[in-house]
Amino acid sequence: MLESAAKLLASTRQPARLAISYIGRSAPEILRLKPGDVIVVNGSDNAVKAGATHPGAVATWLSAGVRVVNHERLHAKVIVVGRTAIVGSANVSQRAAGGMIAEAALKTTDRNAVANARSFVENLIRLGGEDIDQDWVEEAIRHFPKAGVVPAWTETEPSQAGPFRLWLGWWNEVTDWTDRDEEAYEEAVTEVPAAFRPRARYTPIGMIEEPAEDGRFRTGDRIIMLGRREARLVDFRSIRAVPGSRQRRLMALYRRDHQHPRVTNATVRTTLERLNSALPTTEGEAGVWLTDPQKRSAVLALWGVNDPGAS
Repeated sequence: MLESAAKLLASTRQPARLAISYIGRSAPEILRLKPGDVIVVNGSDNAVKAGATHPGAVATWLSAGVRVVNHERLHAKVIVVGRTAIVGSANVSQRAAGGMIAEAALKTTDRNAVANARSFVENLIRLGGEDIDQDWVEEAIRHFPKAGVVPAWTETEPSQAGPFRLWLGWWNEVTDWTDRDEEAYEEAVTEVPAAFRPRARYTPIGMIEEPAEDGRFRTGDRIIMLGRREARLVDFRSIRAVPGSRQRRLMALYRRDHQHPRVTNATVRTTLERLNSALPTTEGEAGVWLTDPQKRSAVLALWGVNDPGAS
């Protein structure tokens, strides 16, 4: 995606319109934008504090006469130059440009598709977009991580190296998030260590729940979340009440590792049945702590995780 976009930008003087959520320090070298070009980025406090949007890259583009717009909800990657549009998955980073992670993109010259892509970027600017200036850059520099964040390809996180408690239970994914839920999620992400923030390998997952009691889980626990078909192994980080919500809603922050293999509920059930056990029922607490070493080891092996023991 980025290589094709770079060639497209270099081949014409026509103004470019881009919307790419996160940009690394080398972004201006990867995509050489020119005066008159406009790029929309996710310049939210969350993105800056997580090290996802680099203020130095923004400053370089501004000094080159590029208009940079902040849209704090942006997660898209869209590039429009003349009669060509590129829509894909890559952020502008050295890892994405160097092929260190798998990305995909669609390049098209279809008139309607290009027009729709251009309208999408223009609407981002018009609805919710704010021009970035030098004041934003200076403020972002103060919040950008000074120390290197944990690389997405780190093989072993500290939280995974030692013993941990393991919970096996059912969960229901909530899709009707309110603005307050979104705010609580963003605040939770900014307050956790860099290893829990959005990276290529890890993604924080905010779940709205009503557990039996606050503090049922604690930082460092690992949870096997049983959905309708798929089972997820996640790291638990924190839980908090969502302020101002009409109902008793809690925001629980988990981290999911995308390098884990996909595991179905049926596979977990079969593994437990071989050990004369079963999945928890959907009644009551709807989950159990796995303490038996044989069961823990067998279930964790489904995700390729060695069991260091219970904490």
